[in-house]
Amino acid sequence: MAVSKGAIASVSVALGIGVGAVAGWLLSGAQSDTWDVVRPPMEILTELDEVRVWGAWNVQAGYVQPGTGAIEIRCFQSTELCIEAEANLLKHLEGQDLTSAARVYRVSSWTDELVEANEITSTLDCARRQLSIRPQKRSAVQTWQGIGSCEADPGRAVLEGDPF
Repeated sequence: MAVSKGAIASVSVALGIGVGAVAGWLLSGAQSDTWDVVRPPMEILTELDEVRVWGAWNVQAGYVQPGTGAIEIRCFQSTELCIEAEANLLKHLEGQDLTSAARVYRVSSWTDELVEANEITSTLDCARRQLSIRPQKRSAVQTWQGIGSCEADPGRAVLEGDPF
């Protein structure tokens, strides 16, 4: 399937909005050096051609990144793409570090019960992720495995979130 320039532009805008929104959730209420980190609530919304997911990954197997994370995923049936924006805030003795990442997935299956997608990777990536979103059950799972000559442990994470 060929991806149009319009779809690429839409993905770029959505990535920027997603990373900004996720970072905003993490930093909401920040007024001084002493503030609480708030993760977004877990939410899965569906529309005619779109699924939106908010929350945080709870890693059950594999590498656990230190800090507090938040994610936003948007899947579009018309372009067969999902975009994941992830932010992570790590507090340490010298201050805080905020990191962000954006990933693009190609949808492999789309029904009312299940959206599955595989990460689009390059030769520089060491792991390939898969998404499994179940809107009616309000659940999502991310799995990953090493690719190429990289040493990356396989892993699994489930969606969760803080209450409002």
